[in-house]
Amino acid sequence: MRSSEIPRGTRTLPPLMAAKRRKLQDALLDVFLRWGFQEVVTPTFEYLDALTLGLGEAFNERLFKLEERHTGRMISLRPDITTQIAKLAATRLKDEPRPLRFCYVANVFRYSASQTRNMQELYQAGVELIGLESPEADAEMIAIAVESMQSVGLNDFRIAVSQPALVRQVLQAANLPVEALERLQAALAIKDTSTLEAVVTQCDLTDQHRETLLELPNLCGRAEVFDQAAKLIDNPGAQQALENLAQVYDMLKTYGLEDHVLIDLGELRGFEYYTGIMFEGFAPHFGYQVCSGGRYDLLKHYGPPDPATGFAIDIGALLEALEQSNPISARTGADCLLIDFRQDKRDALRISRELRQRGHRVARDIIQRDQHGSLEYARLSGIPYALLIGAQTLTLDEALLHDVYRGTEVRMPIQEVVPRVDAVLKQANLPLHTDHEAESEHQ
Repeated sequence: MRSSEIPRGTRTLPPLMAAKRRKLQDALLDVFLRWGFQEVVTPTFEYLDALTLGLGEAFNERLFKLEERHTGRMISLRPDITTQIAKLAATRLKDEPRPLRFCYVANVFRYSASQTRNMQELYQAGVELIGLESPEADAEMIAIAVESMQSVGLNDFRIAVSQPALVRQVLQAANLPVEALERLQAALAIKDTSTLEAVVTQCDLTDQHRETLLELPNLCGRAEVFDQAAKLIDNPGAQQALENLAQVYDMLKTYGLEDHVLIDLGELRGFEYYTGIMFEGFAPHFGYQVCSGGRYDLLKHYGPPDPATGFAIDIGALLEALEQSNPISARTGADCLLIDFRQDKRDALRISRELRQRGHRVARDIIQRDQHGSLEYARLSGIPYALLIGAQTLTLDEALLHDVYRGTEVRMPIQEVVPRVDAVLKQANLPLHTDHEAESEHQ
């Protein structure tokens, strides 16, 4: 086993990428807070029976499970934050006034056998809106998702919005045999029109049902999709679902977001999980979704039913998409390296503390080496300024500010160091790193 090896589906971020992810997380959380959401923090692991109550037994194979030593009960690393927030809202916060507006930034753990993007530890930022059942609440989720993408510089993204209840109603009305239904659902999920046509041809269906099923993959676009679907659908339940989606789309037009939104009436992903409007966000030339969400009814598993909707952003996927199109600028490391050759360190400690109090990043070079070695360390570490005290060319009352990039130097009295260095650092417009540091280690 190699000492550098890490488990499959995990990732180590070196300083620059870690700084970029931190900046991304902070920007997303800032959007959520501006919309009036409150941050919550949930446990990294939960009792298994509580999780499966909300997620269902089908999710069981994707959980990382272990035994709680002192009780023998099975626990699991959290695979999902929404389930935890649903439990919180339905139990401890059941008497709090509705709606509840919660947000989070956290990691989740899911077993993945995928050979493509096989991440098993995912970082998510998301929101949950609990206690409102209205098209406006669904539209607000999509509006926040759009603003989140815009706030971090992702351009030309699209939000695909669908209504699984419509597909559910169409399939139910067709009254297909179980085997045919399973094949048809599998074909719709990947928009496999050849298989879809073969299944429909083999089934005893009315002309209306046959035409509707064959057209489902094509009902994707903008406002014109609603008129196309209205001509095909005669099922009252499906018509109601279509009307609900139209109301959400009208709200999105009021927000001025229609250019970012696509309607996809044939979408089947999330068919079992979501109970109403669902949506997914995609970046250009990036093969994975960067966010997903929709309406769900998980709270009924932990207490009284309560309408809820929300979404989660895959921070890792979003960061990868931005690296391809518009890399985040991030600041990492120190602004100034303080190099003190004197035995008495009181001035060095005072100057470092006061500069930090003014918001600057100051590191002290506490390794014994010559001046050249210290300046070379600053250069290799990307520290733009070095402040020297006690160097051979200086008096006891002097300090030297060295510009590591330009090689220029400024002498100044010790007592004037803090205000003068403060002014230099503020005016320096210190570079933000956008270059691609060594790729994060992952498998």
